[in-house]
Amino acid sequence: MSGKVLVIEDDPTSLRLIEYALKQRGYQVMTTLNGLEGIITAQKEEPDLIILDIMLPGIDGFEVCRRLHSGSQTTKIPILIISAKTQKEDINAGFKAGADDYLLKPASPTEIINRVESLLSKKITGQARVVSFVNTSEIPGLTMVMVNVAAALVEQEKRVTLIDASNSYKGQPGKNKVSSEQDGRVILEVDTNGNGGQEPGLETLPSGIRVLHVDDVFDDNNGASEVSLDLVQKIGKSNDYLLVDLPLKPSHFTTSILKSSDLVMILSDYRIDNLITTRNAVTLLNFLGITAEKMAVVLADSEGKNQNLTTANMKPFVEANLGIMLVEVVSFDAKMYQLFYLDSQPVIQSNPNQKLAQDLKRIARYVATYSYTGQEPKQSKKATPPAEVKIDADK
Repeated sequence: MSGKVLVIEDDPTSLRLIEYALKQRGYQVMTTLNGLEGIITAQKEEPDLIILDIMLPGIDGFEVCRRLHSGSQTTKIPILIISAKTQKEDINAGFKAGADDYLLKPASPTEIINRVESLLSKKITGQARVVSFVNTSEIPGLTMVMVNVAAALVEQEKRVTLIDASNSYKGQPGKNKVSSEQDGRVILEVDTNGNGGQEPGLETLPSGIRVLHVDDVFDDNNGASEVSLDLVQKIGKSNDYLLVDLPLKPSHFTTSILKSSDLVMILSDYRIDNLITTRNAVTLLNFLGITAEKMAVVLADSEGKNQNLTTANMKPFVEANLGIMLVEVVSFDAKMYQLFYLDSQPVIQSNPNQKLAQDLKRIARYVATYSYTGQEPKQSKKATPPAEVKIDADK
Protein backbone atom coordinates (compact mmCIF):
# COMPACT_ATOMS: atom_id res chain seq x y z
CA MET A 1 0.00 0.00 0.00
CA SER A 2 1.31 3.49 -0.83
CA GLY A 3 0.05 7.04 -0.67
CA LYS A 4 0.83 10.63 0.25
CA VAL A 5 1.10 11.47 3.96
CA LEU A 6 1.44 14.90 5.55
CA VAL A 7 3.18 14.99 8.95
CA ILE A 8 2.61 18.07 11.12
CA GLU A 9 5.19 17.72 13.91
CA ASP A 10 7.69 20.18 15.45
CA ASP A 11 9.75 17.69 17.49
CA PRO A 12 12.78 16.66 15.38
CA THR A 13 13.14 13.19 16.95
CA SER A 14 9.48 12.28 16.49
CA LEU A 15 9.48 13.72 12.98
CA ARG A 16 12.49 11.64 11.91
CA LEU A 17 10.97 8.46 13.36
CA ILE A 18 7.61 8.94 11.64
CA GLU A 19 9.19 10.00 8.33
CA TYR A 20 11.56 7.01 8.36
CA ALA A 21 8.78 4.52 9.11
CA LEU A 22 6.58 5.87 6.33
CA LYS A 23 9.32 6.06 3.68
CA GLN A 24 10.44 2.53 4.45
CA ARG A 25 6.89 1.45 3.63
CA GLY A 26 6.88 3.34 0.32
CA TYR A 27 4.84 6.40 1.28
CA GLN A 28 5.48 9.87 -0.11
CA VAL A 29 6.01 12.07 2.95
CA MET A 30 5.54 15.82 3.34
CA THR A 31 6.42 17.57 6.60
CA THR A 32 5.58 20.88 8.27
CA LEU A 33 6.68 22.23 11.64
CA ASN A 34 3.62 24.24 12.69
CA GLY A 35 -0.15 24.05 12.48
CA LEU A 36 -0.85 26.96 10.14
CA GLU A 37 1.68 25.75 7.58
CA GLY A 38 0.19 22.28 7.93
CA ILE A 39 -3.32 23.50 7.10
CA ILE A 40 -2.08 25.39 4.04
CA THR A 41 -0.10 22.35 2.83
CA ALA A 42 -3.10 20.06 3.35
CA GLN A 43 -5.34 22.35 1.30
CA LYS A 44 -2.78 22.60 -1.49
CA GLU A 45 -1.55 19.00 -1.67
CA GLU A 46 -4.67 17.07 -0.50
CA PRO A 47 -2.72 14.19 1.07
CA ASP A 48 -4.24 10.75 1.61
CA LEU A 49 -3.66 11.00 5.36
CA ILE A 50 -2.43 13.51 7.96
CA ILE A 51 -0.35 12.71 11.05
CA LEU A 52 -0.72 15.46 13.63
CA ASP A 53 0.96 16.40 16.92
CA ILE A 54 -0.98 18.35 19.55
CA MET A 55 1.72 20.54 21.08
CA LEU A 56 2.65 22.79 18.16
CA PRO A 57 3.89 26.38 17.97
CA GLY A 58 1.14 28.88 17.19
CA ILE A 59 -2.23 27.13 16.96
CA ASP A 60 -2.29 23.76 18.67
CA GLY A 61 -3.16 20.40 17.13
CA PHE A 62 -6.75 20.44 18.40
CA GLU A 63 -7.46 23.64 16.49
CA VAL A 64 -5.62 22.34 13.41
CA CYS A 65 -7.75 19.21 13.54
CA ARG A 66 -10.98 21.23 13.83
CA ARG A 67 -10.07 23.42 10.86
CA LEU A 68 -9.05 20.45 8.72
CA HIS A 69 -12.20 18.55 9.65
CA SER A 70 -14.45 21.50 8.77
CA GLY A 71 -12.67 22.52 5.56
CA SER A 72 -14.33 21.53 2.28
CA GLN A 73 -11.03 20.39 0.73
CA THR A 74 -9.75 18.50 3.78
CA THR A 75 -12.82 17.19 5.61
CA LYS A 76 -12.49 13.65 4.24
CA ILE A 77 -8.75 13.28 4.88
CA PRO A 78 -8.14 10.79 7.74
CA ILE A 79 -6.28 12.33 10.69
CA LEU A 80 -4.04 10.34 13.04
CA ILE A 81 -2.99 12.20 16.18
CA ILE A 82 0.31 11.05 17.68
CA SER A 83 0.83 12.87 20.95
CA ALA A 84 2.47 12.72 24.38
CA LYS A 85 -0.75 14.10 25.88
CA THR A 86 -2.08 10.98 27.55
CA GLN A 87 -4.93 12.25 29.73
CA LYS A 88 -8.39 10.93 28.93
CA GLU A 89 -9.74 14.45 28.44
CA ASP A 90 -7.01 15.15 25.84
CA ILE A 91 -7.82 11.94 23.96
CA ASN A 92 -11.54 12.74 24.00
CA ALA A 93 -10.79 16.28 22.83
CA GLY A 94 -8.82 14.85 19.90
CA PHE A 95 -11.70 12.68 18.73
CA LYS A 96 -14.17 15.53 19.30
CA ALA A 97 -12.02 17.81 17.12
CA GLY A 98 -12.33 15.31 14.27
CA ALA A 99 -9.40 12.90 14.62
CA ASP A 100 -9.93 9.38 13.27
CA ASP A 101 -7.39 7.76 15.58
CA TYR A 102 -5.16 8.74 18.52
CA LEU A 103 -1.80 7.12 19.24
CA LEU A 104 0.27 7.83 22.34
CA LYS A 105 3.99 8.64 22.29
CA PRO A 106 6.37 6.92 22.25
CA ALA A 107 5.03 4.86 19.35
CA SER A 108 7.00 2.20 17.51
CA PRO A 109 7.42 2.33 13.70
CA THR A 110 5.36 -0.87 13.41
CA GLU A 111 2.47 0.60 15.39
CA ILE A 112 2.56 3.82 13.38
CA ILE A 113 2.40 1.89 10.11
CA ASN A 114 -0.42 -0.33 11.38
CA ARG A 115 -2.52 2.70 12.33
CA VAL A 116 -1.76 4.49 9.05
CA GLU A 117 -2.67 1.48 6.91
CA SER A 118 -5.80 0.83 8.92
CA LEU A 119 -7.02 4.40 8.35
CA LEU A 120 -6.13 4.36 4.66
CA SER A 121 -7.94 1.06 4.22
CA LYS A 122 -11.11 2.67 5.62
CA LYS A 123 -11.36 4.55 2.34
CA ILE A 124 -12.12 1.23 0.63
CA THR A 125 -15.54 0.91 2.13
CA GLY A 126 -17.05 4.38 2.19
CA GLN A 127 -19.27 5.03 5.21
CA ALA A 128 -20.43 1.47 5.82
CA ARG A 129 -19.50 -0.37 8.97
CA VAL A 130 -17.52 -3.40 7.89
CA VAL A 131 -17.85 -6.62 9.86
CA SER A 132 -15.66 -9.48 8.65
CA PHE A 133 -16.66 -13.04 9.55
CA VAL A 134 -13.75 -15.48 9.68
CA ASN A 135 -14.38 -19.21 9.93
CA THR A 136 -11.40 -20.82 11.67
CA SER A 137 -12.97 -24.29 11.87
CA GLU A 138 -14.52 -24.56 8.37
CA ILE A 139 -17.98 -25.00 9.87
CA PRO A 140 -20.61 -24.99 7.08
CA GLY A 141 -22.95 -22.77 9.10
CA LEU A 142 -21.03 -19.48 8.89
CA THR A 143 -23.11 -18.05 6.06
CA MET A 144 -26.28 -19.09 7.87
CA VAL A 145 -25.10 -17.02 10.86
CA MET A 146 -24.32 -14.07 8.59
CA VAL A 147 -27.68 -14.23 6.79
CA ASN A 148 -29.52 -14.11 10.11
CA VAL A 149 -27.38 -11.26 11.43
CA ALA A 150 -28.11 -9.39 8.19
CA ALA A 151 -31.83 -10.08 8.52
CA ALA A 152 -31.85 -8.76 12.08
CA LEU A 153 -30.09 -5.57 10.98
CA VAL A 154 -32.53 -5.14 8.09
CA GLU A 155 -35.38 -5.37 10.61
CA GLN A 156 -33.79 -2.31 12.23
CA GLU A 157 -34.09 -0.54 8.86
CA LYS A 158 -30.36 -0.80 8.14
CA ARG A 159 -29.03 -1.22 4.61
CA VAL A 160 -26.98 -4.41 4.54
CA THR A 161 -25.07 -6.34 1.88
CA LEU A 162 -23.26 -9.64 2.38
CA ILE A 163 -19.90 -9.98 0.63
CA ASP A 164 -19.14 -13.63 -0.20
CA ALA A 165 -15.39 -13.98 -0.75
CA SER A 166 -15.35 -17.65 0.18
CA ASN A 167 -14.90 -18.82 -3.43
CA SER A 168 -17.91 -21.08 -2.91
CA TYR A 169 -19.87 -19.30 -5.60
CA LYS A 170 -19.11 -19.86 -9.27
CA GLY A 171 -21.23 -17.84 -11.60
CA GLN A 172 -22.56 -19.50 -14.68
CA PRO A 173 -21.89 -18.13 -18.18
CA GLY A 174 -24.85 -16.36 -19.68
CA LYS A 175 -26.50 -15.33 -16.40
CA ASN A 176 -28.86 -12.45 -17.03
CA LYS A 177 -30.07 -9.38 -15.20
CA VAL A 178 -33.53 -10.67 -14.48
CA SER A 179 -34.83 -13.49 -12.34
CA SER A 180 -32.92 -16.70 -12.82
CA GLU A 181 -36.21 -18.61 -12.43
CA GLN A 182 -34.40 -20.69 -9.86
CA ASP A 183 -35.44 -20.62 -6.20
CA GLY A 184 -36.97 -17.19 -6.68
CA ARG A 185 -33.56 -15.54 -6.68
CA VAL A 186 -32.40 -12.61 -8.73
CA ILE A 187 -28.81 -12.67 -9.94
CA LEU A 188 -27.39 -9.47 -11.34
CA GLU A 189 -24.36 -8.92 -13.50
CA VAL A 190 -21.80 -6.48 -12.14
CA ASP A 191 -19.63 -4.35 -14.40
CA THR A 192 -16.04 -5.38 -13.75
CA ASN A 193 -14.44 -2.97 -16.22
CA GLY A 194 -13.14 -5.64 -18.51
CA ASN A 195 -11.74 -7.90 -15.86
CA GLY A 196 -10.73 -11.19 -17.42
CA GLY A 197 -11.44 -13.25 -14.32
CA GLN A 198 -14.71 -14.58 -12.98
CA GLU A 199 -17.36 -11.87 -12.91
CA PRO A 200 -18.74 -11.15 -9.47
CA GLY A 201 -22.50 -11.52 -9.11
CA LEU A 202 -24.89 -9.47 -7.01
CA GLU A 203 -27.65 -11.81 -5.85
CA THR A 204 -30.90 -11.03 -4.06
CA LEU A 205 -32.07 -13.88 -1.84
CA PRO A 206 -35.78 -14.69 -1.36
CA SER A 207 -35.52 -12.97 2.03
CA GLY A 208 -34.53 -9.74 0.26
CA ILE A 209 -30.95 -9.79 1.50
CA ARG A 210 -28.32 -8.85 -1.08
CA VAL A 211 -25.16 -10.91 -1.56
CA LEU A 212 -22.17 -9.82 -3.62
CA HIS A 213 -20.19 -12.88 -4.79
CA VAL A 214 -16.54 -12.19 -5.58
CA ASP A 215 -14.16 -14.81 -7.02
CA ASP A 216 -10.50 -15.08 -7.98
CA VAL A 217 -9.56 -12.42 -5.43
CA PHE A 218 -6.80 -14.58 -3.98
CA ASP A 219 -4.78 -14.56 -7.18
CA ASP A 220 -3.01 -11.22 -6.81
CA ASN A 221 -1.53 -11.49 -10.29
CA ASN A 222 -4.76 -11.23 -12.27
CA GLY A 223 -6.00 -7.87 -10.99
CA ALA A 224 -9.27 -9.38 -9.75
CA SER A 225 -8.63 -8.28 -6.17
CA GLU A 226 -8.43 -4.60 -7.18
CA VAL A 227 -11.62 -4.93 -9.23
CA SER A 228 -13.42 -6.56 -6.32
CA LEU A 229 -12.16 -3.92 -3.87
CA ASP A 230 -13.53 -1.25 -6.18
CA LEU A 231 -16.91 -2.99 -6.16
CA VAL A 232 -16.86 -3.23 -2.38
CA GLN A 233 -16.06 0.47 -2.20
CA LYS A 234 -19.01 1.36 -4.44
CA ILE A 235 -21.42 -0.80 -2.47
CA GLY A 236 -20.09 0.55 0.83
CA LYS A 237 -21.21 4.04 -0.10
CA SER A 238 -24.86 2.99 -0.18
CA ASN A 239 -24.96 0.64 2.82
CA ASP A 240 -24.93 0.88 6.59
CA TYR A 241 -23.26 -2.50 7.02
CA LEU A 242 -21.11 -4.78 4.89
CA LEU A 243 -20.86 -8.31 6.30
CA VAL A 244 -17.91 -10.09 4.70
CA ASP A 245 -17.44 -13.88 4.57
CA LEU A 246 -13.65 -13.77 4.49
CA PRO A 247 -11.34 -16.81 4.45
CA LEU A 248 -8.20 -16.21 6.50
CA LYS A 249 -6.03 -16.61 3.45
CA PRO A 250 -3.07 -14.30 2.73
CA SER A 251 -3.75 -11.93 -0.16
CA HIS A 252 -4.01 -8.26 -0.98
CA PHE A 253 -7.80 -8.52 -0.88
CA THR A 254 -7.88 -10.20 2.55
CA THR A 255 -5.41 -7.77 4.10
CA SER A 256 -7.23 -4.75 2.69
CA ILE A 257 -10.64 -5.92 3.92
CA LEU A 258 -9.35 -6.94 7.35
CA LYS A 259 -7.63 -3.61 7.89
CA SER A 260 -10.77 -1.77 6.81
CA SER A 261 -12.93 -3.86 9.15
CA ASP A 262 -14.52 -2.19 12.14
CA LEU A 263 -15.12 -5.58 13.74
CA VAL A 264 -13.87 -9.11 13.07
CA MET A 265 -16.21 -11.91 14.15
CA ILE A 266 -14.56 -15.33 14.42
CA LEU A 267 -16.65 -18.50 14.16
CA SER A 268 -15.00 -21.44 15.89
CA ASP A 269 -15.93 -24.98 16.76
CA TYR A 270 -16.06 -25.34 20.54
CA ARG A 271 -13.72 -28.33 20.76
CA ILE A 272 -10.23 -27.83 22.13
CA ASP A 273 -8.21 -28.59 19.00
CA ASN A 274 -10.26 -26.04 17.05
CA LEU A 275 -9.88 -23.46 19.81
CA ILE A 276 -6.12 -23.79 19.48
CA THR A 277 -6.47 -23.05 15.75
CA THR A 278 -8.61 -20.05 16.64
CA ARG A 279 -5.97 -18.84 19.09
CA ASN A 280 -3.43 -18.93 16.26
CA ALA A 281 -5.83 -16.93 14.09
CA VAL A 282 -6.14 -14.29 16.82
CA THR A 283 -2.33 -14.06 16.95
CA LEU A 284 -2.21 -13.59 13.17
CA LEU A 285 -4.87 -10.88 13.28
CA ASN A 286 -2.90 -9.14 16.05
CA PHE A 287 0.14 -9.24 13.77
CA LEU A 288 -1.92 -7.48 11.06
CA GLY A 289 -2.65 -4.68 13.52
CA ILE A 290 -6.16 -5.75 14.54
CA THR A 291 -6.53 -5.25 18.28
CA ALA A 292 -8.35 -7.58 20.65
CA GLU A 293 -11.03 -4.91 21.10
CA LYS A 294 -11.91 -5.25 17.41
CA MET A 295 -12.32 -9.03 17.57
CA ALA A 296 -14.99 -11.30 19.02
CA VAL A 297 -15.72 -15.00 18.80
CA VAL A 298 -18.85 -17.11 18.34
CA LEU A 299 -18.57 -20.77 19.32
CA ALA A 300 -20.56 -23.35 17.43
CA ASP A 301 -21.72 -26.86 18.13
CA SER A 302 -22.22 -27.80 14.50
CA GLU A 303 -23.82 -31.14 15.33
CA GLY A 304 -26.36 -29.69 17.75
CA LYS A 305 -25.81 -32.44 20.32
CA ASN A 306 -24.04 -30.82 23.28
CA GLN A 307 -26.80 -29.67 25.62
CA ASN A 308 -24.35 -28.49 28.31
CA LEU A 309 -22.63 -25.99 26.01
CA THR A 310 -23.67 -22.49 27.08
CA THR A 311 -22.23 -19.01 26.80
CA ALA A 312 -22.12 -18.67 30.58
CA ASN A 313 -20.01 -21.75 31.22
CA MET A 314 -17.68 -21.23 28.24
CA LYS A 315 -17.11 -17.48 28.57
CA PRO A 316 -14.44 -17.43 31.33
CA PHE A 317 -12.34 -20.15 29.71
CA VAL A 318 -12.61 -18.86 26.14
CA GLU A 319 -11.91 -15.22 26.98
CA ALA A 320 -8.95 -16.12 29.21
CA ASN A 321 -7.34 -18.26 26.52
CA LEU A 322 -8.19 -16.32 23.36
CA GLY A 323 -7.97 -12.83 24.81
CA ILE A 324 -11.12 -11.68 22.98
CA MET A 325 -14.80 -11.46 23.84
CA LEU A 326 -17.09 -14.48 23.51
CA VAL A 327 -20.37 -13.18 22.12
CA GLU A 328 -22.49 -16.31 21.92
CA VAL A 329 -22.53 -20.09 21.72
CA VAL A 330 -24.81 -21.47 19.01
CA SER A 331 -25.95 -25.05 18.49
CA PHE A 332 -27.37 -26.28 15.18
CA ASP A 333 -27.16 -29.07 12.63
CA ALA A 334 -24.76 -27.53 10.11
CA LYS A 335 -25.41 -30.18 7.47
CA MET A 336 -29.11 -29.40 7.51
CA TYR A 337 -28.76 -25.65 7.41
CA GLN A 338 -26.21 -25.58 4.60
CA LEU A 339 -28.79 -27.25 2.34
CA PHE A 340 -31.53 -24.67 2.57
CA TYR A 341 -30.54 -21.47 4.38
CA LEU A 342 -30.18 -19.53 1.11
CA ASP A 343 -33.51 -20.69 -0.25
CA SER A 344 -35.69 -20.04 2.77
CA GLN A 345 -36.44 -17.40 5.33
CA PRO A 346 -33.77 -16.74 7.96
CA VAL A 347 -34.37 -18.61 11.20
CA ILE A 348 -35.06 -15.38 13.10
CA GLN A 349 -38.05 -14.84 10.80
CA SER A 350 -39.31 -18.39 10.25
CA ASN A 351 -38.90 -19.58 13.86
CA PRO A 352 -38.38 -16.44 15.97
CA ASN A 353 -39.04 -18.21 19.28
CA GLN A 354 -36.58 -21.03 18.62
CA LYS A 355 -33.47 -21.00 20.85
CA LEU A 356 -31.20 -20.78 17.79
CA ALA A 357 -33.11 -17.72 16.60
CA GLN A 358 -32.66 -16.05 19.98
CA ASP A 359 -28.93 -16.84 19.97
CA LEU A 360 -28.55 -15.41 16.47
CA LYS A 361 -30.42 -12.26 17.47
CA ARG A 362 -27.97 -11.74 20.33
CA ILE A 363 -25.08 -11.92 17.85
CA ALA A 364 -26.85 -9.33 15.69
CA ARG A 365 -27.44 -7.17 18.75
CA TYR A 366 -23.72 -7.25 19.52
CA VAL A 367 -22.90 -6.17 15.96
CA ALA A 368 -25.50 -3.38 16.09
CA THR A 369 -24.46 -2.00 19.49
CA TYR A 370 -20.68 -2.42 19.18
CA SER A 371 -18.81 0.85 19.73
CA TYR A 372 -17.42 1.52 16.25
CA THR A 373 -15.77 4.86 17.02
CA GLY A 374 -13.97 6.66 19.77
CA GLN A 375 -12.25 3.67 21.37
CA GLU A 376 -9.70 4.79 23.90
CA PRO A 377 -6.16 3.93 22.78
CA LYS A 378 -3.73 2.07 24.97
CA GLN A 379 -0.12 2.86 25.78
CA SER A 380 2.29 1.64 23.15
CA LYS A 381 3.65 -1.74 24.15
CA LYS A 382 4.19 -5.17 22.75
CA ALA A 383 0.99 -7.11 22.42
CA THR A 384 0.52 -9.74 25.10
CA PRO A 385 -0.14 -13.09 23.42
CA PRO A 386 -3.29 -14.94 24.45
CA ALA A 387 -2.85 -17.37 27.31
CA GLU A 388 -1.89 -20.87 26.32
CA VAL A 389 -4.79 -23.28 26.10
CA LYS A 390 -4.49 -25.66 29.04
CA ILE A 391 -7.22 -28.17 29.57
CA ASP A 392 -7.59 -31.88 29.84
CA ALA A 393 -10.94 -32.93 28.47
CA ASP A 394 -12.51 -35.03 25.82
CA LYS A 395 -13.00 -33.27 22.50
